[in-house]
Amino acid sequence: MKSLDDEKVTRPAILMHLTSIAEKFSKIKNSDFLSQFDEEDVKGAIDTRNFIAHDYEGINLPIIEFIIRERLPILKDEIEKILK
Repeated sequence: MKSLDDEKVTRPAILMHLTSIAEKFSKIKNSDFLSQFDEEDVKGAIDTRNFIAHDYEGINLPIIEFIIRERLPILKDEIEKILK
């Protein structure tokens, strides 16, 4: 993805947003609300945040691309269902 190739602007912005998603999940204390999300997506978001925040041996951009293409649309659908 071209956006991930831009090391100065868009890549850091994307990584910051992924970090923010995980931090929002971490702040949710209502287990009934949290259970509406796929448990693996929540865990994956938190794990991704940890790798981004601590830069464990660099960030694997193909994994970030997979998250953007495959997992974020699912998360978006789950949020839209909750909001209805």
